[in-house]
Amino acid sequence: MGSGSAEVYKSDIIQGSPTVPVAEPWRELLLLPCVSLRSAPPNTMLANIAEVVGKTFDFIVIGGGTAGLVLANRLSEDPSLSVLVLEAGEANLDDPTILLAGIANRTNLENNPRYDWRFHTVDQVHSNNRSFLWSRGKVLGGSSAINAYFWHMPAREYLQVFERLGITGWNWETTAKYLKKVERFVQPDHDLDVLTFDMAHRGDSGAVVTTFPKIISNLERPMIEALKLLGIPHTTDSMSGFSTGSNSVALTIQPDTNQRAYSGNMYYAPAASRENLKVLVAAHATEITTHVTGDGTTTAIGVKFIHDGIPHEVKCSNEVCLCAGAIMSPQILELSGIGDHDVLTKAGVEVKVELPGVGSNVQEHLHGGIVYELDKFSYGGKTFQTLDPLYDPQEIAKQLMLNAEGRSLLNLCPVSLTFVPIDAVCPDTATVQETHLQKIRSGIEADVYPEGLKKQYQVQLDLLERKVPDLEIILGPGSLVQFPVPDPKKKHISFVYGLNAPFSRGTIHIGSKDPLTPPVMDPHVFEESYDLITIVELVKFFRRLTKTEPFKTIVKETEVYPSPEVETDEQLADWIRDTVNTTFHSAGSCSMLPEEDGGVVDSRLKVYHTTNIRVVDLSVLPLHIGGHPQALVYAIAEQAADIIKGKI
Repeated sequence: MGSGSAEVYKSDIIQGSPTVPVAEPWRELLLLPCVSLRSAPPNTMLANIAEVVGKTFDFIVIGGGTAGLVLANRLSEDPSLSVLVLEAGEANLDDPTILLAGIANRTNLENNPRYDWRFHTVDQVHSNNRSFLWSRGKVLGGSSAINAYFWHMPAREYLQVFERLGITGWNWETTAKYLKKVERFVQPDHDLDVLTFDMAHRGDSGAVVTTFPKIISNLERPMIEALKLLGIPHTTDSMSGFSTGSNSVALTIQPDTNQRAYSGNMYYAPAASRENLKVLVAAHATEITTHVTGDGTTTAIGVKFIHDGIPHEVKCSNEVCLCAGAIMSPQILELSGIGDHDVLTKAGVEVKVELPGVGSNVQEHLHGGIVYELDKFSYGGKTFQTLDPLYDPQEIAKQLMLNAEGRSLLNLCPVSLTFVPIDAVCPDTATVQETHLQKIRSGIEADVYPEGLKKQYQVQLDLLERKVPDLEIILGPGSLVQFPVPDPKKKHISFVYGLNAPFSRGTIHIGSKDPLTPPVMDPHVFEESYDLITIVELVKFFRRLTKTEPFKTIVKETEVYPSPEVETDEQLADWIRDTVNTTFHSAGSCSMLPEEDGGVVDSRLKVYHTTNIRVVDLSVLPLHIGGHPQALVYAIAEQAADIIKGKI
């Protein structure tokens, strides 16, 4: 879960454990003796600066993250091609803080400068002038090294709209094929009444290991039953593309070691010994160097970067693949003179390719939630497992002894994700939509929006009409969103909301030509009121859910957080403005759209007016999906690799 709170750092209390940033309740408890989890020494196959400087490579991949390491692996399969990866973060391979699989460990990673870029937005005027933390993985493996492990796909309608937006070759059927190529699903041997799956929708021999955790909260059963009473079904498999209802979601965890599976150990490690693959860490890319060809298009000839404070340049003979993520990919394009004329001129950057779509169309998921105390500690003979006991340092030591088996509370993760349209949670959807979507509908009719945004809004309105799920409920085993720290002797449950199809659109642009200055990020949170009111309705639904059996007898009547005093729609809306956070799923800043609709890359991921620059990461997604994007990013990268290799 995300946090927008201020950073406070605590010193290590156990020799060998990394410094832990304390910015939310879990950081108070997870000063883990990570040294006890160390297994192998760091990988020694990484390149040094002497192997890179002055050299020419066929392919340069900027960003050794989730997508970048997929490309590095697939492109270097051809021994005749040389591939260089430039990663700004450190390697941190075999780092136990990354490998420890469990949602509580997120707080050792998120907002920690050892692993996280720790970006911040400008103050959001529609969210009580708050600045939001936007975490991004600053490590080999990128955000797959620090995320919440979720592995699922949204409703297939989200991927079928690409062709309506003018993009060919990207749809549900193609993505599903690549997902099977990526995944190596290990079937669970427990709780099969809850952990449902269908191998028809799963890959069993891919690169990324996924499975269900060996320990679950056992709150999933009453959740499924209560939702069914309210007309919300349980799905068969969260990878099927039919996501409406409660889903049991697999995680990127290796069941044999109970360690995180991420692009660093799933894609890079198997390819690390290839002579034609070089990976240089602590290499901050600053500019793609280009020249103009005879037909007026722009060709990349190299990449400038900073390593150990010293600027360098490396040459490219084939392609530059930009995989720096939705925040830094537009930044690097703009620093390279590719972007909106006014933005570049204001920052003092020479305009080389006029491309106004760079850094626009930014979309971000939002989350927050409410907390109740449990009155009963079991249901159907199954004891509820929550994270609350981990607030006791003695309990942490006890649970660490169980970690190797994967049955420790430290390994506990949410696995129940429910996806619903607003109609499933709001008794008067028509009134809500008539009131809060009128501005958008009127704007479409009056042609006040740019053509590309108008088309996106028409698609979003159509998805709402077809009741495609745009809201999310995460069942949290403990007080995941509450401040301050609760009593560790009590047990809590969190109902976490997710806004997955926002109408608000933001921007990410450079404010300076200094490559080490973070870009200016303005997501325009809640600029469109419909985004806020749908969360209000979902929180009201949570309260009805707790009054529905079996939760009615499981949770205590009085809400712990925010509190019964936050009652009216206006009070709820203001509380949400004060407490909502992002889920670190930024998309759209280098959208794959026709250029006239604000596009940055075409359907083959090539930047318009360039011959050999591609963008391969979540920034190319033109319209956000109704779910967590990790699996989709891997699939995008696999498809991109086949495009580059000429297979499609």
